[in-house]
This record gives sequence, structure tokens and C-alpha cells, in this order.
Amino acid sequence: MLDYNVMPLNLHLLRIFTTVASSGSFSQAARHLYISQPAVSRGVQELERQLNLTLVDRSMNSFTLTEGGRLLYQHGLHIFAAERAAEVALEELHGLVRGQLALGASQTIGTYLLPPLLRQFHRRYAGVRLMLDILNTHQILERLVSAPLDLAFVEGPVDLPNLIITPWRVDTLVVIAAPDNHLAHKQPLSLTDLLAEPFIMREVGSGTRENIERELHTRGLQLNTAMELGGTSAIKEAVAAGLGISIVSDATIKLERQVGTLVVLDVPDFILTRTMSQVMVAERPLSRAATIFQSMLLETTE
Repeated sequence: MLDYNVMPLNLHLLRIFTTVASSGSFSQAARHLYISQPAVSRGVQELERQLNLTLVDRSMNSFTLTEGGRLLYQHGLHIFAAERAAEVALEELHGLVRGQLALGASQTIGTYLLPPLLRQFHRRYAGVRLMLDILNTHQILERLVSAPLDLAFVEGPVDLPNLIITPWRVDTLVVIAAPDNHLAHKQPLSLTDLLAEPFIMREVGSGTRENIERELHTRGLQLNTAMELGGTSAIKEAVAAGLGISIVSDATIKLERQVGTLVVLDVPDFILTRTMSQVMVAERPLSRAATIFQSMLLETTE
């Protein structure tokens, strides 16, 4: 049956008692705790009073714990071992020996721009677990708001409330075609030359698509969308196969340009850039890992 007259365990007094029991004397405990021996004795006596239990057998010439004292001592060892483990874990987290960094990114950023940065971060902080969700801009923003992502990186416009949006880097969009496409031999081209061509576009919700359509809308123009695909890799394959032309981030086609499977069409009156943004929830404090990752991003853009 529980004794409801027992006071809650005073951890300060328990620490004094556990130190006394570990060192085997009141004087040794006083030296370990940097307090006087009378203060140690009063602390143990006060703990005994609060627990209504004798912890030290004072009838013996040598230091001896009672049965209750031995039981409490074992629990004290476990309690303060757990305390030290927590301190070590927090020290490691502060120094990023451990931790977690959860990022979300739209497809262009997550597939082509973030991996080199994550590799750099991992080399510095190998004990931090990295997670990266890659979806289109709308999906990633929904995930950021509803799930514990630390940061999101998107290329589309952001209009949700309670978010902090920080410009990250400027990206250039280019028109691509297969090397044998008839437009590749007519350069430079006008925007009018492109309008009748079959375009392969990203799905609705893609930041790339929103940027393109917004720019064309300001000019009162509309592309001939012949196909929609759910990723930049699929679009590049379709364009290389001669199924149409498209507009993608210049950062996504470095390899294809090197090997000659895609060409960039020169359209002087259609130079399209966009600002990629870093997004965080206004009321959500950043983890230590996310704060350091932000600092690393500043280093790479300076």
C-alpha cells in the first residue's frame, strides 16, 4: 500500500546521500561536493526526516548503510547515471556528434543542388542523421507545415501564412531540345518560334511550371503543352527522344550538354530566371543541426 505521507524525493539531498554512500564517509563526500562536512551531515539527516527512514546506521564504528540506505543508494546511482548520460547526449548534440537534419526540397533543388551540400555537411558531422524529402513545391510546403521538417527549399512562389521565406539562390531556366530538332539549326530564335512547338511540361504544382506560366501570362502568351511528366529526369528523356521541347533549370542538364544528348536553344527575348527560396515555419525553433546547415549555406553563397 502506498504511503502518501512520504514527501517527493529531493534530488539535491539524494545527491548528497549518494555521494556519502559512494565515498564511504561524510568528510570525503564534503570534499567531492565542495561543501562543509556539517552541511553534508545535515543534508543526510534532512533526507532521512523527509523519507521517515534511517539511511545510515550510526551505532556502528564504521560507515554502514541500513537496508533502506542500500536500496536508495542503488536507485541514486541509476538516477545520476541517467543524468550524466543526458548531459553527454546534450553535449554531443550541441557539438553535432549526434542529431537529425530533416529537409524537404522541390525536385530540381533536391535532385541536383542539395546533394553536394549534404555531402559537405555529412563530412563535417557524420553522426547527424540526414533525411531529405523530394516532392513538388506545393507538396513540400504542405509537408513542411504539417510534419517536423526543419527547412524546405523550393523554386516556386510561396503564399502560405506563418512561413519565413528567405531568398537562397538565383536559377536560370533554359529551353532544351534534342540535337536533331529542327529548331536547333535556326538559332537564335524568337519566343514566337516556340509557341507552335509541342512542349513537355512538369505537372501542376511544380515550381518550374508555375514560374514559366506566370512569365508567359504577363506577356499574354500560352505554350502548346503536348505532354505532362512528373519529374525533370523524365522530361529530359522525352526531349532527348524527340517528343518535344521543354524548359528546365540550367543546373539540371550539365551532363546532357556534355555528352550531347540535349542542346539549349538560344531565345534572346525569353531569358527567364527565378529565385529559389529557403522556407521555415515562423513559430518552429530550428534544431542545432538546421542552424549549422543554414550557416553552411551562407558560406557557400558568399
